[in-house]
Amino acid sequence: PVFHDDQHGTSIIVGAAVLNALLVVGKDIASVRVAASGAGAAGIACLDMLVSLGVKPEHILVSDKNGVLYRGRPDLDPQGARYARDTA
Repeated sequence: PVFHDDQHGTSIIVGAAVLNALLVVGKDIASVRVAASGAGAAGIACLDMLVSLGVKPEHILVSDKNGVLYRGRPDLDPQGARYARDTA
């Protein structure tokens, strides 16, 4: 097994923090919207974790140093493209 701390460690902590925060405020994970800053390895791993916990992918908006990840953006890599949205 391989444990990559930047991806796995960070996403585990983010997942636990979000689940606990939602418990405190009494919200269902499927109903929340997520705005994320960063689409590197750790950022994408965190988003993947949140989706696996029940966040709807269509409720996620991601930005990186070049702005919002949108469909058709020429500099998207395959990982970031999974979270690209229509922005029209």
